[in-house]
Amino acid sequence: MENKPKLHVVQALKLLLLLFAVHSLFLFPFTLSEIFFEERFEDGWKDRWVLSDWKRSEGKAGTFKYTAGKWPGDPDDKGIQTYNDAKHFAISAKITPEFSNKDRTLVVQYSIKFEQNIECGGGYIKLHSGYVNQKKFGGDTPYSFMFGPDMCGTQTKKLHVILSYQGQNYPIKKDLQCETDKLTHFYTFILRPDASYSVLVDNRERESGSMYTDWDILPPPKIKDTKAKKPADWDDREYIEDPNDVKPEGYDSIPREIPDPKAKEPDDWDEEDDGIWRPPKIPNPAYKGPWKRKKIKNPNYKGKWKTPWIDNPEFEDDPDLYVLKPIKYVGIEVWQVKAGSIFDNILICDDPQYARKVVEDVFQNREIEKDALEEAEKVRKAREEEVTTFVCLLLGICNLFYNSTLVILFEHYPMDLNNCMSRKLREQERKVKGGGKKGATGSLAEGMNYKLSMAVSIRILQLQERSSFKFQKAACFSLKHVRSGIRVRPGTRQLSLRKGIVYGFMRLLSTPFKTLRGASRTLKVAQFCSVSNMSSSLQIEMVPCLNDNYAYLLHDVDTGTVGVIDPSEATPVIDALSRKNRNLTYILNTHHHHDHTGGNEELKAMYGAKVIGSGADRDRIPGIDIVLNDKEKWMFGGHEVLVMETPGHTRGHISFYFPGSGAIFAGDTLFSLSCGRLLEGTPEQMLSSLRKIMSLPDDTNIYCGHEYTLSNSKFALSIDPNNEALQSYAAHVAHLRSKSLPTIPTKLKIEKACNPFLRPSSTAIRHALNIPATANDSEALGVIRQAKDNF
Repeated sequence: MENKPKLHVVQALKLLLLLFAVHSLFLFPFTLSEIFFEERFEDGWKDRWVLSDWKRSEGKAGTFKYTAGKWPGDPDDKGIQTYNDAKHFAISAKITPEFSNKDRTLVVQYSIKFEQNIECGGGYIKLHSGYVNQKKFGGDTPYSFMFGPDMCGTQTKKLHVILSYQGQNYPIKKDLQCETDKLTHFYTFILRPDASYSVLVDNRERESGSMYTDWDILPPPKIKDTKAKKPADWDDREYIEDPNDVKPEGYDSIPREIPDPKAKEPDDWDEEDDGIWRPPKIPNPAYKGPWKRKKIKNPNYKGKWKTPWIDNPEFEDDPDLYVLKPIKYVGIEVWQVKAGSIFDNILICDDPQYARKVVEDVFQNREIEKDALEEAEKVRKAREEEVTTFVCLLLGICNLFYNSTLVILFEHYPMDLNNCMSRKLREQERKVKGGGKKGATGSLAEGMNYKLSMAVSIRILQLQERSSFKFQKAACFSLKHVRSGIRVRPGTRQLSLRKGIVYGFMRLLSTPFKTLRGASRTLKVAQFCSVSNMSSSLQIEMVPCLNDNYAYLLHDVDTGTVGVIDPSEATPVIDALSRKNRNLTYILNTHHHHDHTGGNEELKAMYGAKVIGSGADRDRIPGIDIVLNDKEKWMFGGHEVLVMETPGHTRGHISFYFPGSGAIFAGDTLFSLSCGRLLEGTPEQMLSSLRKIMSLPDDTNIYCGHEYTLSNSKFALSIDPNNEALQSYAAHVAHLRSKSLPTIPTKLKIEKACNPFLRPSSTAIRHALNIPATANDSEALGVIRQAKDNF
């Protein structure tokens, strides 16, 4: 009996401890979370990470630099930065022990900073299952999950979310955009046991949804009932004519025109010679057109009939859809044209709150990082301005010297440089506005000369204002370029200078100026200071449709005009417009095929957009409103569009060329590494169409109607295997497609070097296809096309 009180005390203590433990669970829920992997790249990080030798034997492997970057928020917070340009980067770390996300939330998070103003390259991470040879880890290593940004040019700014299911990779269907500035950004992916997910950027939710709907892993649970038909008694007329409305008496007797009451008989009117004078007729303001009953609400209106959804018989649920294979490695495997990306703060856990806190802790120094970046940008812009000023000045002098004007400083001829240049600019402006007598080419050259000279003149004036130095004494000579060099007009003699001295001086300077001018073209320095090369306000957004079609949304930023080119279906276009809250002004069709016009009528009905197409296809393009023909110029907002007739694929095919934006929408006439099938045209027509496009500038962007480039590259290599440019481009195409990235737009310069249909005279291609040397280019193109059809 004496031990009973002690027993009660022990039981009470156990109960108290149990209550405290339960209370702690609610008070400190984070204690249940598990961190599978966390890397802040502090001391000892090299012992955890293995740099791969993948591509090293080919000289294509890059390295990483341990650094905090050029404008860190915290100089002691370092990461690993891609270090070599145009290289493959591969590094990985083992996760011990491996883990599974079954019955728990998976959180994958890391930070990246694109210090290099990235042109083309990735910035994503991967999770791997099973055994990985870390020294051989590379782009062909299977992965279970890939997440992060990937950018290339102005078109691709994608945020990848790729999940592996039963050995196959599935990219997210939604178009997620990544950040493109030079600051640190956190990317977070959260996957829950109910297969729902969230994507966060800097702790702000960017996207959310379900694996069932946003990946094409399983067939959709619901599908539209294709057998359903609208009931015969279904009334979808929202408005009907008012049966009680009655035409006013005498309505039909109102004339369309009436005599002008203000008209008077001319004083010199002679009835014998001119007949009886009658006043001219004018529109009758009382005439209101044919009478129509007014519209009223339809009392039987049931709304627009929609196809009902039914259960998909092919759908079979997988409760473990969200479960990845056990994760054993985390890796970084990217290719970058320009290196300089800093990876840091890699976290894999099951607690979104802990991940959020990590971001908050790092971003305590966010403003410091922003200020450091702003200061660095100021220094960079100041240096660029100095270089641009110098180059523009030299180019301007070169341009003035080589084409039409030379400014020479002389003490004996008191003429202010400002007046001299201003007078010459006025002369050139009159030539440009007046059209000149040299035709289109001459006018364009004069226009370019005028714009560049204007830019240089303005720059000289700015320099004069900044400094006390004045160009007080200058002479302005009009020069003409001839075979032997430069000669001076007779007016020069008024300066009392010997012709030989002036000629020798000019001859001496002309050679370096010509060299500078040629070098400037090669280096494209004129982009910095030419008025005509300012960036275009036309935004182009690619909209994938059907299986391999591309539609293109065009947006003129200045006028708000929006157009779509070749909408094969309406839904993806509507979704793209809705995301940016835009209306649709125009629908442009390159040809009549349904996979380029299938969305016309629905888009036209929804937005009231005007449909534009070829005059030859006026009877074959649904809903056409505006007809355009070869060589016509049409304005899309503030952008001039040149219509080019490009038959071959179809007889009425046209292409839309935007010279100000350097872009052509070629439909199915020209593909990357191929051309369209000859369905309604001949090889002669196709060759003529391709040569029209080839006459455009080499840096023209080609936007075609389909993603065929990978298969086209295989055919091209089969008939032109020794073409090094083609080999390099084919490898680039394979790299893009392996990451589900588009290969469009392509450059005309690339196509000229690689596309066999633009090179029918190539000896190598003719030899591969046994095309006789006597065959002309159109006959050779026909053989190449037939070989491609049978490939």
